[in-house]
Amino acid sequence: MRLNRKRRAAHAWLAFSLLVLTACANVQPQRVIVAWHTLSGARERALLRLVDRWNQTNGEGVVIVPERRDPAAQHRALLEGAAASLLPDLVLVQPAEAALYAQRGLLAPLDPFADSEDATIHWDAADRADLFPFVQQAGRAPQGQLLGVPFGGEMQVMLRNRDWMGSLGQAEMPADWETFGKVCDGATDRIAGTTCFGFDPNAPSAEDWLYAHGAPIYDPLTQQVQIASANVVSALEALLNYLQSGRAYRTITPERSRDEFAAARVLLAFTSTEHLRDFVQTVRERSNFGLDVGTWPSATNSPSVSIRAPLWVVLRKTDDRRRAAWKFIRWLLEAEQTAQWAMEAEEIPARISALAAMDLNPEEPLDALRIQALRQIAPVARPAPLLSGWPCVQAELSNALRQIIEGQPLEDMLPLAQMRAQSLLNADCTQR
Repeated sequence: MRLNRKRRAAHAWLAFSLLVLTACANVQPQRVIVAWHTLSGARERALLRLVDRWNQTNGEGVVIVPERRDPAAQHRALLEGAAASLLPDLVLVQPAEAALYAQRGLLAPLDPFADSEDATIHWDAADRADLFPFVQQAGRAPQGQLLGVPFGGEMQVMLRNRDWMGSLGQAEMPADWETFGKVCDGATDRIAGTTCFGFDPNAPSAEDWLYAHGAPIYDPLTQQVQIASANVVSALEALLNYLQSGRAYRTITPERSRDEFAAARVLLAFTSTEHLRDFVQTVRERSNFGLDVGTWPSATNSPSVSIRAPLWVVLRKTDDRRRAAWKFIRWLLEAEQTAQWAMEAEEIPARISALAAMDLNPEEPLDALRIQALRQIAPVARPAPLLSGWPCVQAELSNALRQIIEGQPLEDMLPLAQMRAQSLLNADCTQR
C-alpha cells in the first residue's frame, strides 16, 4: 500500500507540473491520461518524443503521462490493480496480454471510436485504405471486437544473396516451391560447404514455413489448433527432406544464421526487420554482396509473413477518459507520427503513406531493404491471433518440431502437441 501511495503521489505531482506548463502555454488542460509501457532504449526515446509533441500541440489540453514498467511488474499491476482502482488509462501490451485482460474485463472496446460518426475520432474510408491490414487485424478478438491497435511492428522476412542467386539463373525471389527447390539444389555443394538456408525450430520462421505451405496451425472459424493436420504433416515432411538432404541445416542461434549468411556459405537467411541493420553491417564487413528482402514462396499464391505488433489498449474508465486515450492512439497512427516512429524505432509504420514521409535513401543498402519490406511485405503481414494462450501454442509447436528434427516420429509428436496447445488456448501464457 505504501508503494501504491507513493506511486499515486508521483503521478499527481507529475500531472500537476504538466498542468502548470500547459497553463503557461495558454492551453486549458482537460484530462491527464496515464500511459504505461515497457519500452526501453531507442523505442522509449522515440515514444517520449512523440508524447512531448502531443502534449505541446494537441490543442485540447489532453496531457499524456508516460510511465515505463518492467514487463512482469506491469502485468502483475494490471491484474492486481483492478480491485484497487489503480489502473492507468492506456497501456502498450503484447497481443496475448490484451486477450487476457479482455477476459478479465479490463479493456474497453475501441469500435465505438473507430466506427463513430464523429469525424474527429473515427477512421474514415481513406484511413482504412491507408492503414496496413495488420493494424486493423492485430487487436481484433475472435468475437470481432477491436480491443487494441498497434502503431508499428517487426516482421519476419527472408534475405537473399542477390549475387549468388543471380549466378544460379534466378533474378527474383522464388515465388513458388518448385523454383525454390531448384535454387536450393544449385546452392548446395557439400565440397564447397555451401547450403541453401538454416532453420531454427524455435523461431517465428517455423510457423511461417507451415503457413507458406498452406498449413496454418490455427483455424479462427472453428477456434481449433491444427498442429496435427495433414497439411502440417506434409509441410514438415518437406522440411525434413531439405534438412536430411543437406540443402538446409538446423541453426541454433540468430547469430550463427547471420554469420553463415554473411560469409556467403548460405544462400538465404530468415530474420526480423528489427535485425536488418545488423545483417547489412555484417554482410558489408565480410562479403559485401547485394541483398534483397522477401517472403517464403507460397503454396496458395498468397504470400504472408508473421508480424510482432504490440497493442495500445484502453482500460475501462469514464467515457471522456476513453475518448481522450483513443484520440492519442489515433494521432500516433497519423502518417507523420507513424513515419517518425518507424524511422527512430526501426519498425514497420502503421500506414502505407508513411513511406513518403520517411527519409529513406534507396541507394543505401539498409534503406533499400526497408523500402522493399514496406512496399512488398508489410501489406501481407499477418498478426498473431488475439489469444492469451498463443505463446503456449507456439511453444508446443517449437517443442514438437525440435523433437521431430531430432528423430521422433511425426505421428506421435504432432497429436500430442495439438492436444496440449488446444488445452492452453485461453490460458495465461503471457509471461512465456
